[in-house]
Amino acid sequence: MLKRTTAAVVALFAACLLATSVYAHPTLKSANPPVDGTATAPPTELRLNFSESVIAKFSNVEVRDQGGTKVATGKVATDSKDEKQLVVPLPTPLKAGAYTVKWMVVTADTHRVNGTYSFKVAG
Repeated sequence: MLKRTTAAVVALFAACLLATSVYAHPTLKSANPPVDGTATAPPTELRLNFSESVIAKFSNVEVRDQGGTKVATGKVATDSKDEKQLVVPLPTPLKAGAYTVKWMVVTADTHRVNGTYSFKVAG
């Protein structure tokens, strides 16, 4: 009887672990300029690194300066060598100040996630 109960508990635990990994959502792993960090040189692009591959045509990134004004960006794309990395070109380098990035991505497994982060550009 004890062997059956133990086997059932182990099977239930394994099923829970599998279900958790199946329903896990992608996350922003890192960014350049760094999350809550400071860029020492005016950036000409943003790079957002995710835990899963992203689909650029269904994703978008919005950058706002410290006054809340939207900053012009180019068309988002994935890095040709890494589909987990979303690249956002900036037509003009960012000036010194604080910026907020609002992102929304759709991953290869069709999960849609969004978030925000901030960074500064040194003067």
